[in-house]
Amino acid sequence: MRLSDLDVLIVDDHEAMRVMLTRVLVRAGVRSVRAAASGAEALLKMAEQAPHLVLADQRMPGMDGLAFIRAARAEETLRGVQIVMISGASGGEHREAAHAAGADAVLVKPVSPRALLETIETVMK
Repeated sequence: MRLSDLDVLIVDDHEAMRVMLTRVLVRAGVRSVRAAASGAEALLKMAEQAPHLVLADQRMPGMDGLAFIRAARAEETLRGVQIVMISGASGGEHREAAHAAGADAVLVKPVSPRALLETIETVMK
């Protein structure tokens, strides 16, 4: 899928991270970028319009990224959505937990624009 055809939802409780990711995606030519400040808000937005890809922070208050991914994967209509977990931890156990929850890939912070776009290219093939 080309970036110009891609609809992305960013899920992060930190506005600065949402803004940074949005800027990278818009500059890269992504068709549509929406953002949510929590897992619960993201699920509501996904119910309205399912994106092709979700970038979800692992650590958020309330519903964390792992719980969000499990909830999204439980919805039959959202199972085709690609989900990339963004984590501040680089340990293998964090990657394993993300993949076990249903993440298609994991990015470790700080996220470089290049790593972000390469990961998107890989998961959207």
